[in-house]
Amino acid sequence: MTISSARNEGRVLVADDQKTNRMKMEFAVRNLGFDVETVASGTECLDKLKKQPFDIVLLDIVMPGIDGFEVLRIIKGDPTMRDIPVIVISSLEEMQDSVRAIELGADDFLTKPFNPVLLKARLGAGIERKRLRDKELEYLQQVDRLAAASGVIEQKDFDPSRLGLDDISQRDDQLGNLARVFLGMASEVYRREQNLRNQISLLKGGFLLLLLGACWGLVPSVSRIIMVDGLHPLGAVFWTLWISAGLMLAVSIVTGRHPGTSWPEIRRYMLLGLFGNALAQLFLLWAASEVSAMIISIILAAESFMVFIIAASLGFEAPSLKRFFGLCLGLACVVLIMVPGNEAGGVGGWVWMLIALLVPFCYAIEDIIVAAIPGGECDPIAVATGTIIAAACLMTPLTVLSGSFIPPEIALGDYGWALFLIAAISSFCSILLVYTIRTTGAVFASQAGYSMTAAGIFWSVLLLGESMSVWVWAALACLVSGLALVMPKQVEETAEARTVGQPSAT
Repeated sequence: MTISSARNEGRVLVADDQKTNRMKMEFAVRNLGFDVETVASGTECLDKLKKQPFDIVLLDIVMPGIDGFEVLRIIKGDPTMRDIPVIVISSLEEMQDSVRAIELGADDFLTKPFNPVLLKARLGAGIERKRLRDKELEYLQQVDRLAAASGVIEQKDFDPSRLGLDDISQRDDQLGNLARVFLGMASEVYRREQNLRNQISLLKGGFLLLLLGACWGLVPSVSRIIMVDGLHPLGAVFWTLWISAGLMLAVSIVTGRHPGTSWPEIRRYMLLGLFGNALAQLFLLWAASEVSAMIISIILAAESFMVFIIAASLGFEAPSLKRFFGLCLGLACVVLIMVPGNEAGGVGGWVWMLIALLVPFCYAIEDIIVAAIPGGECDPIAVATGTIIAAACLMTPLTVLSGSFIPPEIALGDYGWALFLIAAISSFCSILLVYTIRTTGAVFASQAGYSMTAAGIFWSVLLLGESMSVWVWAALACLVSGLALVMPKQVEETAEARTVGQPSAT
């Protein structure tokens, strides 16, 4: 071992109370190419070992305070230091001490005065044993890590990239090969589990969307029934909101899930109540007086496109050419039911269509606001209760001041069943909407507009006897095509995951 090749290949700690011996030993060790530090007592020796890594210790026996025997006993009894080789330095007259030191765990001994060749051999052998032991310990630790990782994948939530086995997989021995195979299998299990979770999530989300659409799709037909008799929309909204508020208060009291009372929460309830309930219901009832329930149902599908546009503009969704074409087809759907020639044609028809378009616009704003609510403040029942009460309070002064108030004997007598039905649907769908948005995201939840359209068409045919014109069929064709392109982000990610190749195990 030359000086140049041995430099920095080992760190040696010399512990000797005699300065002359320390200087001689330091000079000899440094000439052999090792890094060396010296200490004058057993206490200093232990402090150095606890603070810095060393590959070997040259330890004198006779030292003041803590002698070499006690230092050796502490080193070999400490799990963090016991694998450091210790060479005892003793004179020929102290051979019995050397024997005792070896019995206490010393790895070798060196007599005074020392021979440089023998010193080199002792140091080289001790450091080599230390490195072999370090490699053995590292190997055993990596085996333990690999075994622990096998237990991790049995848990429900695990990520192969966080198993921390990359360094083991880079080994070129059997353990490295085992780690690579294990990582490959873990990645495959993870991929399949994620696909299964995505499918379950999509099925759950799809069921929520169908349920939401089937219920809310009934509202345009019921609204059309009561509005053809000339009922004032403001008065009707007033009663539906207060009936709905009464229902939600009862649910909130029974479940113990009450709306928040902080100013940010109240302000949020007012915004949600204004757009999601007050204005949306007002525009819906207003448009229902002139536009068929079937046409309104188709217009409600624009909610999905509007949510995506808002989400993309706010950076929630990444823009894509495919989705842009989908949006164009969605807009074409709206244009086809607004062109002259259908029942809502002409200038007046365009005005009522624009009023109807404000309904999905209000729903889109509601979706975005709900999606932005912090998780800890988004209990569906509490949010729905606060939102509907806020909407009822906002509509009350407007209804009274405009002279649109409908007396209870008329509202609850002649139209009580319809207003109560709209209120009940509104309450249930408000809870369901908050839950769906928080579970699947605003863009995915906005797809409920399509199930609303399908359910709305069904109810309009069943309850009102409305028929589908050529324009309606053309609008539905554009609607379905646009839906296929403006696919929810969660669905796209699942589809892409199925096309990704399996991770290699080699």
